[in-house]
Amino acid sequence: MAQEDMDRNVFLFPRRSNDDYVVLKPMVTGQLHNLTVCLRSYTDVGRYALLTVGTLESRIRNMFVILQSISSYSQTSPYHYSNIYINNMASPIPEKADVLGWIHRCVTWDSNTGVLQLWVNGKVSPRAVLQKGFSIDLQDGISLGHMQVRSGNKHYISHYYVSNQYEWDSSSLFQGEITDVHMWNEVLPPETIWQVLLNNRDINGNVISWRSLNYTINGDVTVQPKLQCRYGSESGSSHSHCSME
Repeated sequence: MAQEDMDRNVFLFPRRSNDDYVVLKPMVTGQLHNLTVCLRSYTDVGRYALLTVGTLESRIRNMFVILQSISSYSQTSPYHYSNIYINNMASPIPEKADVLGWIHRCVTWDSNTGVLQLWVNGKVSPRAVLQKGFSIDLQDGISLGHMQVRSGNKHYISHYYVSNQYEWDSSSLFQGEITDVHMWNEVLPPETIWQVLLNNRDINGNVISWRSLNYTINGDVTVQPKLQCRYGSESGSSHSHCSME
């Protein structure tokens, strides 16, 4: 289990493999009734699991997942979906596919109302409602690059779908780069999310902080230098210059 400031680094997933993933240890555990999760990814327009609350050993399937999907992508309509799962129920949210560009996503969710929002490169989606009254348990940690699929019998206990056996979903294995992962136990206001997009070093997650990260690498994932991009001041993700720093 390593702990370090990852501000100048990325996790590089070199291939789509069941063996390649990263487990993050949160700084706080227990039940979350509100959250904000932000991360940056660099990949193609494939179907990829970016972040999952839980591990392969977790009894609760897909308690919280950020999944990039490609259900509507074409050359004439360059859009795909982010599927946000809570307790194995998904809310598909369309977003423009930016091939060969970093995508910064933030997801906010309030259990009291069920209100869910996705921010993509500073642009916010219409509100959705998902799993009002649910709580998200962090005790098993957080996985990058995978999501679960059931391989055994499932049953329903205390508002959770549970199974006696899971495996990683081979159709959503991640290949590419992930960086700037932060999680909070609150819903961040829009002005703070914008500062997270700009990589403001004074704003760090209190559940997961990329600048003080506890993690375990599995398989052939490696830590590589980050390709730094400077963002413009307009809405959206206009980065005019990228360099290794």
